[in-house]
Amino acid sequence: MSNFEVIIGIENHVELKTNTKMFSPGPVTFGAEPNTQICEIDLGYPGTMPSVNKEGVRLALLACNGLNMQIDNILRFDRKNYFYPDLVKGFQITQQFYPIGKEGKIEINLDNGEKKVIEIERLHIEEDTAKQIHKGEFTYLDYNRSGIGLIEIVSKPVIRSAYEAVEYVNTLREILLFLGISDVKMNEGSLRCDVNISLRPYGYEGFGNKVEIKNLNSLNNVKKAIEYEIKRQSDLILAGEVVRQETRRFDENSQETILMRVKTDAIDYKYFPEPNLHPIQLEKKWIQEVIDNSPELPALKRKRYLEEYNLNIEEVNYILASLEQTNFFEQTIKLGSNPRKVTNYLMSDIKALLNKDNITIEKSNIKPDHIFKIISLMDDGVISSKHVKSIIPIIYEKGLDVEIIVEEHGLKLINNEDEILSYLKPIVESNVLLIREQYANRPERVEKTLMGQLMKETGGNVNPDKAIELLNKIIKEIIK
Repeated sequence: MSNFEVIIGIENHVELKTNTKMFSPGPVTFGAEPNTQICEIDLGYPGTMPSVNKEGVRLALLACNGLNMQIDNILRFDRKNYFYPDLVKGFQITQQFYPIGKEGKIEINLDNGEKKVIEIERLHIEEDTAKQIHKGEFTYLDYNRSGIGLIEIVSKPVIRSAYEAVEYVNTLREILLFLGISDVKMNEGSLRCDVNISLRPYGYEGFGNKVEIKNLNSLNNVKKAIEYEIKRQSDLILAGEVVRQETRRFDENSQETILMRVKTDAIDYKYFPEPNLHPIQLEKKWIQEVIDNSPELPALKRKRYLEEYNLNIEEVNYILASLEQTNFFEQTIKLGSNPRKVTNYLMSDIKALLNKDNITIEKSNIKPDHIFKIISLMDDGVISSKHVKSIIPIIYEKGLDVEIIVEEHGLKLINNEDEILSYLKPIVESNVLLIREQYANRPERVEKTLMGQLMKETGGNVNPDKAIELLNKIIKEIIK
């Protein structure tokens, strides 16, 4: 591996988060009964005419802006012609000649702490094909996916390692998720990854034969497939053999890339402008409105959380690991809670409960209002951190209101002065000698000793601030 420079380019297909398909009114529903979410346009019935999904275009514009791309304000589509069972029409509507976005870039973090800019060649809109399901000797086709809007994002061949490739895909996934463009679930196919990889001697300007690894469905598989392919190609070159231009897939069982087909020449898809969709002039005002109303990019969130909320990078990355968790965090902050305190609960009590049942926060009974009320009651001295350890699991199990839990389970601090004094006076009376002999030189130790006895007597249910205030008054009377 050390003998060669690794050249990697990545193509990502991203399903757009729309209610209907890109060029038809067919519904978009993941996991529906096969071949129930289709219409005549999806199946290429004679006489049917496509129309452009405006929401799909809006999402593509958001993606272009998030990836720092030049935007083409004339929307043009082309027809890609080929025959395959998963393409019932015999052609795919795409943007071969005039992509909606080009010349973009995103920044990734390297393992040495430095940053690297990954250049993106193009982003274009197209429609998805059917899903093939292989069972034994037969292949079944589910056309529900046919026509779902996609954006294809093509990087330039500037990625130089498996680590960089994973960072690029993960950064891209995060941007698309936080912009609301797609749910980018690799395991469900809404983010698909094809990796093109070749090797060349260091200092050589040309490119070696390119091998494409298709449909990698997890970041872990992206890493393993690239590492295996680097070794495979390196071994071939060092043995004096030729690396063929091939399409391969990654086999999870053997942890190897497996040959699918050999590429000799580029396929001629006979592209031509889509005759049923004339060019559409996008108003500059509308494009600007889309950009102005763009959700906050994750990189800006990360910077804001570090600077405004004074969180550390581990805490920020934990919050941003999930869009639902990020939304939960921000909704709780908007209610008026302290960001630091919200983070502490997310990363301790709540995290433990979610991990126990292997669920995400939006599927639990815990809501932002619960945490806001807990923090408010803590700040007001009504409950203690000890009480919170009991309250959060009850919310998690039953979803009850915080005040109801506090009342029904008696999870309250003792705030009444007379009640505190009824516990405190006997303790002080039994420790008068300690106070007179040691308080002048070691006041903190004396206070700690007496408060420890008080907490033991009350089961930790006394308001410590009020208790220490009353204790100091009593001590002053004793030593004056």
